[in-house]
Amino acid sequence: MRSAHGVAVCTARLELSMLARRLLFVIALVSARAVAQSFPDTVAISALARTLASDSLRGRGPWTPENARAARILATELQRLGARPVFGNALLVPFVDAQRPADTVYNVVGVLPNRAGSVVSDLVGLTAHFDHLGVGKPDAAHDSIYNGFLDDAIGCAMVLDVAKRFVRDPGSRGLLVMFFNLEEQGLLGATALASRPDAAKITARLRLLVGVDAGSPAGEALEWQLMGASPSHAAGLLADSLARAHGWTTTASPPRPISDVFPFSQAGVPILFPIPGRVWRGYTDPQRTAAMVRFDHYHQPSDEWNHAFPLVGTWWFAEWLWEIVRAN
Repeated sequence: MRSAHGVAVCTARLELSMLARRLLFVIALVSARAVAQSFPDTVAISALARTLASDSLRGRGPWTPENARAARILATELQRLGARPVFGNALLVPFVDAQRPADTVYNVVGVLPNRAGSVVSDLVGLTAHFDHLGVGKPDAAHDSIYNGFLDDAIGCAMVLDVAKRFVRDPGSRGLLVMFFNLEEQGLLGATALASRPDAAKITARLRLLVGVDAGSPAGEALEWQLMGASPSHAAGLLADSLARAHGWTTTASPPRPISDVFPFSQAGVPILFPIPGRVWRGYTDPQRTAAMVRFDHYHQPSDEWNHAFPLVGTWWFAEWLWEIVRAN
């Protein structure tokens, strides 16, 4: 027969054991939630954008070997994520343009499965363009390589950041990722793909296409224009709601031919093209102007990677893109 003291000790040990198991369960639950939770990886975004905007790629100019290298880099990144071809059996989708009918160039197109593992479901799409201006007139510093860091290497990197998060936490719709070529020549890559006879099978399932090609503000933008959100559609209203949850405002505008999403809007696909506004959190107007002068060098050789570039605006832009994709 156990003594009262022995029973008390056993009971105490049992209670401690149960408490320990409960604590382990809570720790495991918190850890699982921490793993499931993800945020924009600005280190990876900056690194990929730096690669695409490096001098070795010589501005990713049209119809150049370096342009083709950039396409292969992005196709490799998508392949690592498990993206599946949409046209033919490769992520590199060839096309020719009437300007250079003897020269084949490439878009990069792949689809990531939804949470059920299907790629034949409805789709949400993200796009950015990887071409830039190549080598041109030197600036005052004798730099003739138009690197295109903000236009649009960082947009490509943000799209891949969302794609990585989608692989970890897929939605009910598959994610279509398209990196277009020859945007700088007049949306030629996007137009070529949207006009393919077999593109209709994709556009019919595409519930939203978001274009990422408006640079990345050096601060958290509080005002945004949502090109393509007028006339009103459900995805535009949802994007506006998500923006307001961050304390931002949006203004809807109709589609116009300034982004690769435009040809798809003409095929009836709802589009969004977010454009950051002039008000940034924590910046006065003079501070914002100074940041623009320092970092925003549109279509200049000085649009290149800069270690001092603040990535806070990139973080918020990429987070909003993820929320839009995940909510659709």
